[in-house]
Amino acid sequence: MKLLKAKEMAQIDRETIETVGIPGIVLMENASRGVAEVIYRHVKGNSVLVVCGRGNNGGDGLAAARHLYNLGYEVEVVITAQPESLKGDAKKNYEILSKLPIPVHVIDREERLIELYELLKENEIVVDALFGTGLSKPLEGFYADVVDLINRSNRTVVSVDIPSGLSADTGKEIGKHVVADYTVTFAFPKIAHVFPPACESCGKVFVVDISIPEDVPFLIGPERYLLTADEVLFTFPPREIMAHKYTFGHVAVIGGSTGKTGAPSMAAEAVLRTGGGLSTVIVPSSLNAIFETKLTEVMSIPVKDDGKGYFGIEELDTVLETVEKGKFSAVVFGMGLGNNPDTYEFAREFIKQCNLPMVIDADGINALSESPEILKIKETPVVITPHVGEFSRLSGKTKEEILSAPYDTAAEFAEHFGVTVVLKSGRTVVATKSGKVYVNVIGNPGMATAGTGDVLAGVVGALLGMGIEEEDAAKFGVFLHSLAGDIAAKKLSQEALKACDLIENLPEAIKRVKEAEKNPVKTVSPFVTELREIVSCIGS
Repeated sequence: MKLLKAKEMAQIDRETIETVGIPGIVLMENASRGVAEVIYRHVKGNSVLVVCGRGNNGGDGLAAARHLYNLGYEVEVVITAQPESLKGDAKKNYEILSKLPIPVHVIDREERLIELYELLKENEIVVDALFGTGLSKPLEGFYADVVDLINRSNRTVVSVDIPSGLSADTGKEIGKHVVADYTVTFAFPKIAHVFPPACESCGKVFVVDISIPEDVPFLIGPERYLLTADEVLFTFPPREIMAHKYTFGHVAVIGGSTGKTGAPSMAAEAVLRTGGGLSTVIVPSSLNAIFETKLTEVMSIPVKDDGKGYFGIEELDTVLETVEKGKFSAVVFGMGLGNNPDTYEFAREFIKQCNLPMVIDADGINALSESPEILKIKETPVVITPHVGEFSRLSGKTKEEILSAPYDTAAEFAEHFGVTVVLKSGRTVVATKSGKVYVNVIGNPGMATAGTGDVLAGVVGALLGMGIEEEDAAKFGVFLHSLAGDIAAKKLSQEALKACDLIENLPEAIKRVKEAEKNPVKTVSPFVTELREIVSCIGS
């Protein structure tokens, strides 16, 4: 499912109306029916106050008021503009509503706000239909006061399309805005519904099918999507009777230094838990005894390091030869390498010369920060998995620039350097070298703990090792990792979560994926669906 900005949605609306020929008032009717259905199915209360602006968002609200009245609710409407200023479809819906016994109150200036205050006290549910997705500047004066009253009313608030006062195009809060319990958006979710902190003011988000033909959004608009279960199902290769361990890949995990043996160990364990056939750590020999003690199913290959406890440029040829002579299908590189300048030189040269599909994480990424152009010469698939700080060093952009539009900054880097970027955060972004962007919304804050990134690198590496294409490996790896995190949090709590819990719950995540492949779960209604249900109908 596409993830849009306001102008992109407006373009899709125009194409639907002008080229396909579906009238705007039909789209508005469908949208308003969706608002009414969400309230009917999910919101407690019998009395509703619909607060409408003068634009199409207000028109949606006016039509929704009619549907709610027909469903038996006690409905009152507030219009924050003179009725004669309404235009187009909003005007038509006002004319229809005025023929029904639904009280309409015109409150269009500050002196009348006391009336709004009284109406808010008298009703259990407030429908916010003031401003839609086209808003791009902060609310001021009268409208800021209206928003204030709605927020202070202590009533259940349902926002139409987007909480009034938010910009659809950013996760930032641009000014005073409605804080909703539910948001009912139309056709596709918008950036603000997904990215924090704006998404935290949207409450539960529902998406309404307003009859935009399926082909229209794919002929126009960006290649920006939510990462949904539909995108990742059937990624695993089949397991045939005569398969053997090498059928499912042999992954080399290269990393580790004194005090940082846990990172490559977790990545290597995650390889096996994701279905990799074999997993081997290639590590400094002075640390090998630790790995032999930590790991059972994972093999280890010690590389002589003269007791340093880290890899330096002197070990490059041996590590490269070890990888070339081993029956490896992919490499996971960088976890726990350390930040010694000699190690960074080793890392850059290894990345440059290794010709296997590769996941680069942690100190491998930090080493590349001095020479990111190395990535341009790679002919084999590369997936990089930076967090925001690492990506800032690698890309040269500030953290603020990255967080303001992570989908754009990741996509720009991926296309420029010809790699797949997994930009890790509370909303992890997968950007491909072909220009596609996928935003992951499952997972939980309990995963913000040491080592979960190492586990993710191992998961993606296992999928690359199976021969899965880098884009699919990155998407599925992120989804599977987050699903395991949600399963673990449900069992243990977010506060108690640690990285190894994700490894332990990967089998349950995989079972749910395989079950969903065999028995697809239909959503409750194809007309109105909760965002979380769209993303993952396989449980968490």
